[in-house]
Amino acid sequence: MAVDEVAASLLYQVTALAGQVTGRMQEGLERLGLSGPTANLLWVLRPEGEPQSLRQLAALLHCDPSNVTLLSAQLEERGLAERRPHPRDGRVRTLVLTPEGRAVRGRLLAIVAKRSPFADLDDGDQRLLHSLLAKALDTA
Repeated sequence: MAVDEVAASLLYQVTALAGQVTGRMQEGLERLGLSGPTANLLWVLRPEGEPQSLRQLAALLHCDPSNVTLLSAQLEERGLAERRPHPRDGRVRTLVLTPEGRAVRGRLLAIVAKRSPFADLDDGDQRLLHSLLAKALDTA
């Protein structure tokens, strides 16, 4: 297979996997009462470590900060997250998980792990794929 064909095939595979992930996650997200975008925001909120600004979260999600503001409000309404001033710069707003938000995020990660197209790969294959995807994303 020529290099261009391999690259095209890889893009097809990644796109097909993204579609599978979306389809497999929908039922689980509905059970948690989350939309895809709110689940993505909940996913990128790390319970440990320094709080991230709304602007940083928008960059992680590849969206406009106004979208993160809207999604943040939805998570706040459900009691899953709180907007707070940054601990070192009070002018910056961050989004922090509440205890309930941590619990829902844990259930979300469990659903993802169970329903993922990668769930049947052994630990070594998952780690290898993780490494390769991280390398591809770093160069993107």
